[in-house]
Amino acid sequence: MAKIKWNMVWGIAITMIFLGLLAVRLELFKEKPVDFPVSRNVEVSRSPEAWMNIYQNKKKIGVIHRKFNPLKNGRFQTREFVTMQINTMGVIQALNLSTETDLNPDMSFSSFNFELSSSLFRFNARGYVKKDKLILFTGLPTNAQQKTVIPLKDIPHINGNIYEAAFVSGLGKDKTRDFNIFDPSTLGLRKISVTRYADEIIPILGKHVLTQKFCADFIGAKNCAWLAQDGEVLKETGILGLSMEKVSAKQAQEGIATDGIVDFTQIASIPANITITAPSKLTEIKIKFDVTGNLPFLLQGGRQTLHQNILTITKETFPDTPFQNNKPTVFQKYLQSSPLVQSNAPEIKKQVEKIVLHTDSPQMKLQKIVQWVYRTLEKKPVLSVPNALEVLNNMAGDCNEHAVLTAALLRAAGIPAQIETGLVYLNGRFYYHAWNLAYIGQWVTVDSVLNQIPADVTHIRLVRGEGGEQLDLLGAIGKVKLEVTSTKND
Repeated sequence: MAKIKWNMVWGIAITMIFLGLLAVRLELFKEKPVDFPVSRNVEVSRSPEAWMNIYQNKKKIGVIHRKFNPLKNGRFQTREFVTMQINTMGVIQALNLSTETDLNPDMSFSSFNFELSSSLFRFNARGYVKKDKLILFTGLPTNAQQKTVIPLKDIPHINGNIYEAAFVSGLGKDKTRDFNIFDPSTLGLRKISVTRYADEIIPILGKHVLTQKFCADFIGAKNCAWLAQDGEVLKETGILGLSMEKVSAKQAQEGIATDGIVDFTQIASIPANITITAPSKLTEIKIKFDVTGNLPFLLQGGRQTLHQNILTITKETFPDTPFQNNKPTVFQKYLQSSPLVQSNAPEIKKQVEKIVLHTDSPQMKLQKIVQWVYRTLEKKPVLSVPNALEVLNNMAGDCNEHAVLTAALLRAAGIPAQIETGLVYLNGRFYYHAWNLAYIGQWVTVDSVLNQIPADVTHIRLVRGEGGEQLDLLGAIGKVKLEVTSTKND
């Protein structure tokens, strides 16, 4: 068994979320020596090809190649290809993303096809808007894709088009507008606020260019973009030292850095004020929890209580009494299959039958499934959109992959299960991490990476849910401060 040094890898998901926000679908326009439009809708024409470099602290780690094809009635189709080198827990891996989108004149989308591939995993999500619904298909095209229907109040934008959507809408200076976005990497629908700031002159390709500056506030995380007079996105900056900048085709073809790339997981972690030698032996921990901004964290409830910014986490007891799994009706939704937790897939059901017996109690099923995932999955950082079927096929991954597979197996075994994400202590720091919550007469926190039932009290829940709900963690990076004030042992 590999040493548990990869286990706290949740920076991957944050990287994916940020990449989705950062990877603006670049539009190139013909230069026009005119002033900016102020408060009117703007009709734009576009160049068929564009390039941007992706940087982390000024070191090139990726490139974006974008193609444009005009359609009828002011609509158009874009194809974007992203290649990046990502460092997580000291391992540098290649990540490739491809997004094909049919866009309406206002930059909302009518259909999309998103693909991700890395050294180990592949993921595909495609969908189209039909009246007031988003028809979504997920999974690899070679297998049976899972269909999901998502109700829509408004036609959303693919997240990367937000700045161009603000430009096309004629957003005025010092004005703010909300947009609905859909993120293919998390399958989440969210609202994002975009504000236009004062115009700035920035250097691009050896020239000083007058730009419109827009900044997007997404759950407390701030990204900014600079657009030329004709609407071309020239530059972007965001969290974790990431940025993008317009380059020539020749510059885009220059090499990507392979050394000195900052570890995303490490820079997203939070230092602890004390050393915790045996987290699994603690029965209680009190933490002074400070966060900048009003972020939608789920700090209160279950084993966690929050009073005057002191967060108390108490270790749960594992019920010894055999429990007849008469689940309250409200918990039935935690037995259902979802696009990323495919508990009704034949492969998942078949695997469950190999792990547990029908005569096992819910407690025994939970223990067997958590221990099987712990023993069987190779623990390594991967770049993926974690989904249970791909994890079962590859039998490897970090905490995200462990959590989605555990949730799918538990649900298939008749045990309501959820996914929680937040922070966990390891070697003097709190790292972003994912684990599970299972119902066996009471809700019990479990961690199949660490083989803990119940999980230790250094697991700090910030978010509960899968896919889009995990976007809430984006705003936490760099804004959470923790101070352990007391601990209790067994």
